[in-house]
Amino acid sequence: MKPRSHRHLVVRGATVVAMDAERRVAREDVLITDGRIAAMGPRLEVPPATRVLDATGLHVFPGFIQGHVHLGQALFRGLAENRELLSWLRDRIWPLEAAHTEESAYWSAMLGAADCLLSGTTTVQEFGLVRGMEGVFRAIRDSGLRAVAGKCLMDSGDGVPPTLLEDPKASLEEAEALFRRWDGAEEGRIRGEINPRFLLSCSRELWEGTAALAGRLGAPVHTHLLESRREEEAARERLGMGQVEFLDRTGILDTDFRVAHGVWLTDWHLEILAGRRMTVVHCPSANLKLGSGIADLPFLRSQENLAVGIGSDGAPCNNDMDVLEEMRLAALLQQWKNGPGSFTARETLELATIEGARALGLESEIGSLEPGKRADLVVLDLGRPATFGAEAVSVYDRVVYAAGRDAVRWVVVDGEILVENGGFPHLDEEALRKRPTEEVRDLLARAEMD
Repeated sequence: MKPRSHRHLVVRGATVVAMDAERRVAREDVLITDGRIAAMGPRLEVPPATRVLDATGLHVFPGFIQGHVHLGQALFRGLAENRELLSWLRDRIWPLEAAHTEESAYWSAMLGAADCLLSGTTTVQEFGLVRGMEGVFRAIRDSGLRAVAGKCLMDSGDGVPPTLLEDPKASLEEAEALFRRWDGAEEGRIRGEINPRFLLSCSRELWEGTAALAGRLGAPVHTHLLESRREEEAARERLGMGQVEFLDRTGILDTDFRVAHGVWLTDWHLEILAGRRMTVVHCPSANLKLGSGIADLPFLRSQENLAVGIGSDGAPCNNDMDVLEEMRLAALLQQWKNGPGSFTARETLELATIEGARALGLESEIGSLEPGKRADLVVLDLGRPATFGAEAVSVYDRVVYAAGRDAVRWVVVDGEILVENGGFPHLDEEALRKRPTEEVRDLLARAEMD
């Protein structure tokens, strides 16, 4: 762990959008000491040698949280176009993932992390890779992102490259070793989990082994579920039952269970869940691009046992990792699906802040700006022409419907400045431009793709 660049940091003079229980919006300073918020209030007295960020006229929010991303796919942007989910996986994504080395995985994850950071993302739940996962973890460490991450598990399925099909016992052993090595690393900034890909690429043995391992480690389980209609149809053809019914029989629903998408989740599925807690992460761009459908957010949010977050999924299915864009799309799509006013901008921002933290089990540490919490925050300039609003206009509407990456002034994780005026003070930006280009060229050659 490298020494902190500064022990004390103060964000001075901003309008704080706290996303706490009272949803406070107030003009005040935020003092950070040793990676945590030490105090908040107007004109705070600060210790000597405090670095001051003059945020007068700006807005400070909790760092944004993406509950489902694929950093290991960042090299694949534009390489899997014009396909629905299953052909997208079988024809392009799985062969590309099979060609990863630890080094290519590292630079893919570094590229993806940089993409996330530039839109104010400070925490991700990373789905991971079958091969090269150590490289992904190293990139998370080096990028400064906060993350929950785990190795992808696969042992069966139509069209899966042989090198991605692992023996269930060996796969689970590697997943456990990675969990034990990385869970709690970087002073708790990195957390582990277990990640079976989805029902069509995992055997019953693997699901049952995952449930047992998660119980033994106290680890979350993160997978893809009910993303497309065809996925559910294929599961019924193969198993004679739906996915949620099958997973119930494996014990998975009794874990800390987290799913990406949930587009086709219904009351019937919730009856099977029978009050057990589950997280659903909405990924609007990916669901649109793959033609999967539009999740019903008011329905999902109305279920007491569901925690709901938001994510960008991966670069080859959306085609960027901009959480501000995901928020805008999520809000707009619900107005079409359920009518104007059915899902507000404030509710949308909650998915990327306090509700997103709850979805990852991290609400006591992140998701709102409060003394004692980790100092993860993003400072936005909403005084630009694109985000201008009269005094009466809600700050939630301004950020969700109008703000883009160009509004991001600073991004801070654990009190460390990771983005400043569009640049990365802690990264080698020349290497970040050069190495992914070299790695994707070699990866395509290994995959025998153009």
